[in-house]
Amino acid sequence: MSGVITGDTIAAISTPIGEGGIGIVRLSGSEAIGVVAQLFRSPRDLDIKQVPTHTIHYGHISAAGETIDEVLVSVMRAPHTYTREDVVEINCHGGIVAVRAVLDAVLDAGVRLAEKGEFTKRAFLNGRLSLDQASSVLNIVSAKTKLGLEVAVDQLGGRFSGQIERMREQIASLLARIEVEIDYPDEEIHQEGIAQDVSLIISDVEKLVAASDQGRVLREGLTIAIIGRPNVGKSTLLNALLSEHRAIVTEIPGTTRDTIEEITVIGGVPVRLIDTAGMRAPSDPVEIEGVRRSQEAIKRGDLLLLLLDRSCEMTADDRQLLGREWNRPLFIILNKSDLPHVLEPRAIEPRTVGFPIYEISAETGDGIEELKNGITAELLGGGIEGRNSALLLDTWERDLLHRMQRALVRVAGAIEEESSPDIIAEELRVAHATAGELQGIDASEEVLDQLFRRFCVGK
Repeated sequence: MSGVITGDTIAAISTPIGEGGIGIVRLSGSEAIGVVAQLFRSPRDLDIKQVPTHTIHYGHISAAGETIDEVLVSVMRAPHTYTREDVVEINCHGGIVAVRAVLDAVLDAGVRLAEKGEFTKRAFLNGRLSLDQASSVLNIVSAKTKLGLEVAVDQLGGRFSGQIERMREQIASLLARIEVEIDYPDEEIHQEGIAQDVSLIISDVEKLVAASDQGRVLREGLTIAIIGRPNVGKSTLLNALLSEHRAIVTEIPGTTRDTIEEITVIGGVPVRLIDTAGMRAPSDPVEIEGVRRSQEAIKRGDLLLLLLDRSCEMTADDRQLLGREWNRPLFIILNKSDLPHVLEPRAIEPRTVGFPIYEISAETGDGIEELKNGITAELLGGGIEGRNSALLLDTWERDLLHRMQRALVRVAGAIEEESSPDIIAEELRVAHATAGELQGIDASEEVLDQLFRRFCVGK
């Protein structure tokens, strides 16, 4: 889309509401500069409508004869703007009252309040961003880790959309070769060569699918529940993994009566750690509720860390926990290795076939790094190697990738079965159209609404 979509002028506050040094009111549309010119007063009687593009000017915003705030006004003319429309940003003092008063003055001058994500939606509709790049803007804003930010920035630069465009062109070339065979049956077309090209495209799609799986973990994060009977060191382990004293730790069994949840980063991935109440037969209503919440945390966990105190013999509660069917990845953690050893791994191995055993001291930190490495190996296949090994894709994008993959597999199967060129061409058309949807070509209104309603107003 190269032409600029013209429409009404919109405005919104583009900075978080609250106290701060600066608040920004952003306008976009054909009337943006003219509206601000009505409100802006410069000490030099500057006419905002006449200033060069991408310049910033000092003055005041006034309405109904009263000065509202001292401001700096940035003027950016189409098409070299975020939305490819005229854009004006009014930089005023931060704070709810000042920023809201400036926005109200702009709206009173005839501008419409922007909807969620409408600035970025206009950037997409005006060809400034692909649909994937528009989604990357949201991923940048919501990034929880440095690696997540790096991946989102790469996608904003067009890494994913460029790969899809290249594959779509390759599919179009294959389709043209097949259609020659349909139109001119006497022409000799070597389908073996087409099969090889299809196989290469399938391999590229599979790499994108794998990268999207990594990206989903990177964006959504993982949940790890720390479980065990009272006084085995669950809260101490939580503090060790967080590298801070978040949970209260005492010698008294059952100090944690509720679940405690905190976010940390392991292997570049956000991880939600849940410290649970000690799992034993509850003795009072508070402990009953704590155990119930622990059971809920276990259901949410991608991985469970079952702690045992290796400085003493196993208890009946330990044996009961070791004997349960957890139906999810489980690590056995022998804690308190800094104390004299009583419980040895060989004593529990017959009960824990298939579950890794780690020996640590949550108090001193011994074995914590090995445990973290084990977590990344179990949940991330060794971790996310870097910014080029992950893609942050929405559910609908992942679904389209899988549909494109299945269509290409059907093409390969049709060639192997020596099916008619018409059947091969039809599956290639499906793959080509699906790749176009990934680029945002003929994207449905439902997809656009789902994407942009997740943005905040002002972005």
